[in-house]
Amino acid sequence: MHEESDLTAQLKELTERVDLLESVREVNALRNRLPRLINDNEWERVGELFSTDAYLDYGDLGRADGRTAISEYFAGLPARIEKDAMTSGVLVKQFVHGHEVEISGSRATGVCDFEERVVFKEQSFMVAGKFLDEYIRVDRRWLFARIELNPFWVIPHGKGYAQ
Repeated sequence: MHEESDLTAQLKELTERVDLLESVREVNALRNRLPRLINDNEWERVGELFSTDAYLDYGDLGRADGRTAISEYFAGLPARIEKDAMTSGVLVKQFVHGHEVEISGSRATGVCDFEERVVFKEQSFMVAGKFLDEYIRVDRRWLFARIELNPFWVIPHGKGYAQ
């Protein structure tokens, strides 16, 4: 009987560990999906990655409350960048690094650094910063509950870091 209870406890522990690892894997996939949609110029699909009551805080670049507003924010972002830069032909490529995740039941937090290349018709910029994320599992699917962007710098490529 003692052996059975040990096996039951081991099975329970292994199941919990597998569930945790699967959650971490799914949250990492979610975090990687957002820049992939941006890089593939599928801005209108970014809202699919957010919960209905999510919050987006991009500081000076804007804020949005709720999936619908976040969808509209991202769908309109290329046009806003072009308008602010008074140019056309904007290209944005974003890359995330070092994503760390902490899972707590159906909620999670994450942090990652990012680099971004923004190219306007005549000038390119190096952008870097950090994302602070909160995630929620809804119907067995992980979604963003909150994203906060903390920029480190935005530097015209020609000037480089030293100038």
